Amino acid sequence: MESLFEALYDYAVNHRCDTYLTEDEDERQKAEDMVCRAIEELTAEGYSDQVRQVKDGLSTIFWLGQRSLFRAGLAIGMDLNRL
Repeated sequence: MESLFEALYDYAVNHRCDTYLTEDEDERQKAEDMVCRAIEELTAEGYSDQVRQVKDGLSTIFWLGQRSLFRAGLAIGMDLNRL
């Protein structure tokens, strides 16, 4: 059975995040373009294994950060509910 945390996290990712992501869309797009160019250049120079490792590591770090921020937001919401 799925935990309450997982159910709420899935709901937030699928139904709420887009609203907040649009506020930072321009900055996010510029950063993504910069990363894509750097990946292309490094891959062309023969560093594809290192590029894959960096991408995998950053993906994991991002995912863990997102989950921790969600947990913090959920905890704050639960605390506020008790007031």
